[in-house]
Amino acid sequence: MKATWAEPPGKPAGGPAAALGGRPTELLLLLCLAVALGISGCAHRTTRSSTAATAVGNVMRRQVLNAIEAGEGDPVVSRLRRRVAAEADNPEPRVELAAHFGRTGQPELELEHLRLAVERFPGSREAHMGLANALRKSAQSGQAAEILGRYLRANPRAPADPELWNRLGVCYDEAGDWKSGEQAFRSGLGIAPHLDYLSNNLGYNLLEQGRTSEAVAILRQALQRNPRSETARNNLGLALTRSHGGTVGEALQHFEHTTDAATAHSNLAAVLMEQQRYDESRRQLQAALDYNRSSAVALANLALLAELDGQPATLPLTRRRWPVTLLKKIFAPASPRTDRPAEAAQGDKP
Repeated sequence: MKATWAEPPGKPAGGPAAALGGRPTELLLLLCLAVALGISGCAHRTTRSSTAATAVGNVMRRQVLNAIEAGEGDPVVSRLRRRVAAEADNPEPRVELAAHFGRTGQPELELEHLRLAVERFPGSREAHMGLANALRKSAQSGQAAEILGRYLRANPRAPADPELWNRLGVCYDEAGDWKSGEQAFRSGLGIAPHLDYLSNNLGYNLLEQGRTSEAVAILRQALQRNPRSETARNNLGLALTRSHGGTVGEALQHFEHTTDAATAHSNLAAVLMEQQRYDESRRQLQAALDYNRSSAVALANLALLAELDGQPATLPLTRRRWPVTLLKKIFAPASPRTDRPAEAAQGDKP
């Protein structure tokens, strides 16, 4: 069991690519889909059976084929298939058709159409990017990296595209090839050093390689380029907890930029727990529950911590913490700069 990390409200959960869901498909329907794809100009495999189909089977097969030829009742599929047939030299409709299959829970058809698009249009950026993304969703990031690498080598203009290098780096990272991922991110930064997400991804890559000091430096650069990047802030906070020169306090400050105080303390506790720093983790959970006694994330992490360190899954009640900003507003002097001229003091107002 892993510690629970809470995302800011409205943000998608982090972690590996989500597994794709899909509906079960009967063998008959799969065979009919293969035949129908052949009718619409797609490559397919044909199989022969030594057993003759029954009359009922033939009727059912014709019904399914007719439905598929009409777009399986989906007007979008029907329209895009007509475009594929009419625009034989244009990769766009086939890529759009594949994307539609992906959105409607048919990843096999999505991959098949994208593979055909890449084969038919070896110079299409959209086809290669689409196939790489589909392979990533299917947990085939190694193959996705091969597809993008081949495209970069085969097309003279492609290496000038920083986004291609970024996607390639992500695919290598997901496949566990951190060195190749690092090289890809550095290639992208060589072209576009201003792109903060490339710096963030390189920083995370270095962190996973155990090169913490380098990761901290790169992630600070990412925040300099985009101070609003919540991902870079969270990654920098994580890196600081692992760095000999970093402090837990600075890490907490970065976490607090992306969420509320209770969740920030709980997230820091989760990071410390992963590093087996149980006493520090328990202190952070105490702080989280001081802010919010009903924090589900903090309570879940506390239960897990109790399993790991053998201590009780409860914490003593303490005085309620008030946000630091509120304390400053309540207790700050009414006129902190009374010795300054009035016009100078007015100049400090936002």
